[in-house]
Amino acid sequence: MTHLTLPILEDWEGLTLTTILQEKFHLGKKARHEIRMSHDVLLNNKSLDDWNTPLFVGASLSLPIILHDKIPVYEYDLEIIYEDDFLLVVNKPVGMKTHPNDSYETDTCANAVQYYLEKTDQEANALAVHRLDQTTSGLVLFAKNKLAIAGLSWQMENRAIHRTYLAAVDGTWGLVMQTINKPIGEDRHHGSRRQISPYGQPAVTHVKVLENDTENNTSLVECQIETGRTHQIRVHLSGIGHPIIGDTLYGGSNRANRIMLHAEKLHLNHPFKGKEMNFSAPAGDDWVF
Repeated sequence: MTHLTLPILEDWEGLTLTTILQEKFHLGKKARHEIRMSHDVLLNNKSLDDWNTPLFVGASLSLPIILHDKIPVYEYDLEIIYEDDFLLVVNKPVGMKTHPNDSYETDTCANAVQYYLEKTDQEANALAVHRLDQTTSGLVLFAKNKLAIAGLSWQMENRAIHRTYLAAVDGTWGLVMQTINKPIGEDRHHGSRRQISPYGQPAVTHVKVLENDTENNTSLVECQIETGRTHQIRVHLSGIGHPIIGDTLYGGSNRANRIMLHAEKLHLNHPFKGKEMNFSAPAGDDWVF
């Protein structure tokens, strides 16, 4: 059976495998049971049958790979920004969905990642840790198996993964930095729209003005989100009078053939390597600013 091998980190010193799987990797009960029933956990290349054995720094732990059902492949060559045994980061093109919402959708970024994984003979899943709107380009983080998706999803839920977006917007303003803390809910009159609503879910976006183009009445801004509401950046920027160029759904001008929103940077703490990781991808040739 194929294994994932990782070193015991300093803050795991003295912990048992049970504790590490539950409290460090945040692995669910069913997946932990699958690993236990495999009888295929190795410590320094020797079988580890007693899960209550305290582990020590410098040791090598090998766990069997546990997968979800694989999705269909989509033959599309994505730009891979980073990859290891646990995760990969891709630069999603504009116009492509992050993952399928129905069984008939097989041309998404996740399907393209699965194609890459199988083309490179990897026993792995394409599991999106977060999503981007179809109209947004940029960095998307994928986990490769049940162990990885558990640890990364926990980080995502606890706001330990930070995403930074570039947006070209209509209008200029003098504020260098601004925090928009306004709840977002559904628009009862338009199925695909969201709106700022006192009855919506909490949503926080930090905006930094990078450049003002007074001649073209345009600004380039950087946005960091604490929450991940649908259309969050689009709704928040429109709500303060600076809709994104190309985003006609929220009042943006039609000066571009796409919505000028790009997920440029991604920061995370690798849950299995114990180190901070930063990734970036520039906006494409269709960027207007």
